Amino acid sequence: MSSPSSTRARSQGASGVDWPLVTKQWLRRIAIWVPLIALTVWTVLPVLMTLSISFKTPAAVSAEPGLIPSNPTLEGYLSVFEQQGFRGAFVNSVIVGIGTSLLTLALAVPAAYAFARFRFRGRHLLLLFTLLPRLIPGLGLMVPLYRLAVALGAIDRLLTLIVAFTGTVLPLAVWLLVGFFQQIPRDLEEAANVDGAALFTRIRYIVLPLAVPAMITIGVLAFREAWNEFNLVLGLTSSPGSRTLPYELFLMTQTTGFQNNPGQAAFAIMTIIPFI
Repeated sequence: MSSPSSTRARSQGASGVDWPLVTKQWLRRIAIWVPLIALTVWTVLPVLMTLSISFKTPAAVSAEPGLIPSNPTLEGYLSVFEQQGFRGAFVNSVIVGIGTSLLTLALAVPAAYAFARFRFRGRHLLLLFTLLPRLIPGLGLMVPLYRLAVALGAIDRLLTLIVAFTGTVLPLAVWLLVGFFQQIPRDLEEAANVDGAALFTRIRYIVLPLAVPAMITIGVLAFREAWNEFNLVLGLTSSPGSRTLPYELFLMTQTTGFQNNPGQAAFAIMTIIPFI
């Protein structure tokens, strides 16, 4: 009976290469890289097509199906800037996005710290309940939020949008921050406590500096949620002064149809610029 070493030697052959091992490694690489490349193309190609259309004329959109336009033009972007509602919608989106990020952090940080550091009855159950709003679709929240905003006289206000968007992203922010706070060693806070540091002093000078990366992540997540939200803006606003970019892009599509493809593509590209 042949030994494993003799079998391996026969598989290597005269070249000394272990072909079964090499084949296995190549198959493993193919199994990893092919899905990644396919997913990247699936994700990036629509953005590249939109970017290409934004630099074409309406006639060239159908005449030149390629990604690289033969005669690039800025007509699509100029048509966007000429629209009265674009600048106001852009400013509103920035205000709502920043406001949502700040309010989310202001509420999520103390709540997550309490869940991570304090022990009280029903803590795990209450933390689980914080995720329930994430299970409700945005359209399901639109009607009750609209009725509440009408009752409070808060329709067509940016503050209403900020509060509504914060309510949708806050549960996830709390969950993410709880996991991060639990990774911070308790010894750091206990040592400061021995030195006489109060609770808020420990949070300010020990916990928050260590939590800056997590807080930046939460802030970007909240900003993205507010920037891209459409359904709640549709339900909670009715005047041009409180519209955001997704709503304005929807109105542009409804008004011009698909006759102004470069303008719509330019509008879409300018909408996603903060996340490129």
